[in-house]
Amino acid sequence: MKENSVDVWDAFLNTLENRGVSSEWEVPVDVQEKLINYFKTKIDMGVVDGKTALPADLIWNEYVWRFPDEMRQKLTEYAERMLETDPDNGAAAKFLAIAVTESSYDIPPDEFWHFSEKAMILLPNDVELCYLAFEKSGIDPLYFEKAVIALEKLFERHRDGEKPTLYQWLFRCCYDYLHVTSRPNDFYKALESDDPLRERWTVVMEKIQAVFEEQLERTPDDWDTVRMLVEILEALGDTEATEKVLKQAQTVFEMQLAQDANDWNALNGLANIHEKLGNTELAREYKVKADPSLGWEGQVLPDFSAAVDLDGKPISLADYRGKVVLLDFWAVWCGPCLGEIPRIKAVYEKYHAEGFDVIGVSLDEDAAVLREFIKEQEIPWRQILDGDGFGGAFAKRYGIRSIPAPFLIDRVGKVISVKARGRLLEELVSSEIDDKKS
Repeated sequence: MKENSVDVWDAFLNTLENRGVSSEWEVPVDVQEKLINYFKTKIDMGVVDGKTALPADLIWNEYVWRFPDEMRQKLTEYAERMLETDPDNGAAAKFLAIAVTESSYDIPPDEFWHFSEKAMILLPNDVELCYLAFEKSGIDPLYFEKAVIALEKLFERHRDGEKPTLYQWLFRCCYDYLHVTSRPNDFYKALESDDPLRERWTVVMEKIQAVFEEQLERTPDDWDTVRMLVEILEALGDTEATEKVLKQAQTVFEMQLAQDANDWNALNGLANIHEKLGNTELAREYKVKADPSLGWEGQVLPDFSAAVDLDGKPISLADYRGKVVLLDFWAVWCGPCLGEIPRIKAVYEKYHAEGFDVIGVSLDEDAAVLREFIKEQEIPWRQILDGDGFGGAFAKRYGIRSIPAPFLIDRVGKVISVKARGRLLEELVSSEIDDKKS
């Protein structure tokens, strides 16, 4: 279905900031109807050359779970009816497999496996389903075979030149903690030595190793690839190869640092390598050079100098002494920052009455955009606008080189952590609040 020769789905995504990845969607009813008709058409097309005509990013970006509830429900019911009348409609089976998975960390219901396994049979050239099945597998003997089958089929089905590349799929399987809760090496290490699946898992692990080795030849200064390859080699028990990879990467990063003493990539790589090699002091030294904010952990944070909040009122850390405070460096343009806001709000609502508070330090340039966002999201804590981004006074003073940068500060002003994100935030706040109670 196209309107004015423009793909309806792609046109819709292009109307969204960050293509809709960072927030839930509010879709006007007339647009919902267009999208519903679009997806119905794609489902009606069924299977063509072992694949569907459904958009390729439904799994990669979990777009179906950003649909408004009513829209998702209508499409789910349509796909169910289609599959009842045409049991070989792989597009309907695939859509249903995606629709029933819910959020990233939920254990998928039995119907997910029913739909996904049916879709994998009906769609012999679909790589996405292999990834989705692996993503939803967990460290439980029930899933060990499902996970290895998913990876085996991923290798079988992927073709050279396809996007995402095989490396990109495996990168997500091995490194994307937001979506994948159990990585290949987690499964492998959990297997008993006499497990009948061990041989199949070994073959898959060695294939992953080969992909990462090939990628490392192309990008020898990519710490993520080094790290994933090392973890695979460690799981396989190849100590000699592990040390060789680390030493080779160390040489690459040291050469980069010789050319530029402030090369973040090299500093970060060397910090991680020395941590792996057990050189803890040297690792810490490189970490602080790469991210100066880490140097504040365990220290009393210096107060603001003549700062005012977004309403022009004076604000200082001294005002918050006796409270546990999250000093949150963020920006409206920062997708990961926006993803943290609901988590921060949940902790704020739970512990504010018990002495927890938040101060936002926005690196945005436009105060009007910031005000509008705060109003829309109903953010209750005070905000400071450090309008020059990473070149601003706050960012420079506290060594902020990337955001989100959430500084959690105890009741006497000492920094507990500069990485207080996600689940860790609530764990640390809860611990501090509980200490006060006892």
